[in-house]
Parts: sequence; C-alpha cells; structure tokens
Amino acid sequence: MSKNNVDGWIALDGSDVNLKIKLQNHHYGFLKNQNALPLAQSEFELACKNYPIVFIAANAEGTLLQSVALLGFNQGQNLFVHEDQSWEPHHYIPAFAKRHPFQLGVDAQQQTPLVFVEQNYPGLNHKEGMAFFDGTEPSDYLKQLLHALRTLQVELDQTQQWIMRLKEKGLLTERSIDLTAGDKTERLRGLWVVDTDRLSELEDEELAQMYHNGTLALIEQHRLSLNNLDQLAARAMA
Repeated sequence: MSKNNVDGWIALDGSDVNLKIKLQNHHYGFLKNQNALPLAQSEFELACKNYPIVFIAANAEGTLLQSVALLGFNQGQNLFVHEDQSWEPHHYIPAFAKRHPFQLGVDAQQQTPLVFVEQNYPGLNHKEGMAFFDGTEPSDYLKQLLHALRTLQVELDQTQQWIMRLKEKGLLTERSIDLTAGDKTERLRGLWVVDTDRLSELEDEELAQMYHNGTLALIEQHRLSLNNLDQLAARAMA
C-alpha cells in the first residue's frame, strides 16, 4: 500500500503497477448531492447556455471567491443528475465533473503532482481496461491524465485570480436572489454577481483594456447565464 494514499483515494505512484481501469459511461451519481461545481473561464461560453454562473466563497472566511455553475438551490440538490447517474442530456458537463474518478494530489515525499483514483470506483481491477503503468513506468494514459488534471487546476487557479481582481476593482457585489415558480419562492444567499452600475462607471480606457483581455466577454457570459435562474427555479419546484 502506498504511503501517498489518502482516505478513499489510491495514489497512482507505482505502488501497484498492475492496476487498470474500465471507465463507466454516464457515471455522475457521485455528484447527486452537489448543488454547484467550479468552472474555469474557458467553460463560461458553453456553460452559460445551461446554468447560472455565479461567484461564491471558496474558503470558510469568505476571503476567496470562485466561479461555479449553479445546479440546485439547496445543499444536497443537483437537478441535473438523473436516477441512472447520467447527466441531463444536451447540457454542458463541467470539466470538474468529467475528471472523475481522478483527482490531482501531491507526492508526499517528492512534493510533485500525482494522480489519485477513487478507491471504490467500480471499474478498477487488475485484469482489463486502461493500464496506468507500462512495466514500472507511467503509461501514456497516466501521463495524459496528469497533464489534463494539471491543466484544469491551472485554469481554475487563474480563474480565481481573475475573480479576485474583479472584486478588488469593486466590480462584484453580494446579493440575495428571490426566485418564484408558481406559488413557491426560494431565496439564494451568499451569491456574488457583477455590479453593472459599477461597471458602467469605469473609464473608457479601462473598459477598452477589459475588452482586449477578454474580461468583458466573460462578464457578458456571466450576465447572460443569470437568465437561467428562472429555469432552474422551475426545475427545482416542479
């Protein structure tokens, strides 16, 4: 057993070079209780068509914010994962969801990035599927996994830095949102959105800079995504 293993996760560090995996299609049941998932900037364009994109606290102190796709109104409520563990058809699936059953961690001894796989994932075995190792060396498949996970983490980190720059400029405001479907009303608290009044007060030079670096496009995608709040409310209260 690897010393890098953590509760519920196996470190793919060469401790078990015979481990293989057969990926299960449409296996999103592990997210059935997640009402929000992190989004990177590169996902806004597609995600804004299906989900509200909002900003929420990323730590207990509330000093860091992250962008998320809102999937439900209450803790433990994901309105896009079906009973058969499949995702809602024709809806964008966030990269954070598609990385499963893998996650990025750190080798405790070498302090280098390391891929972990969920210990109880049903496709893990020693007989068939994709091999994590070619002899004692990482397989091309494992190398690709590591690259993809590292890329996603870099994008999420860069997105968080971008959000904090918006906050520092005073362009984000915390709001509670009341949503009504039929005779039912839900109140969402702790959501941060772009302050359009503050945005309109910026100098032309700063707006031009935000246009050229892509910030205005991302803000517009965020604003358009808020049109999905009513649809989400109707789905929740159906």
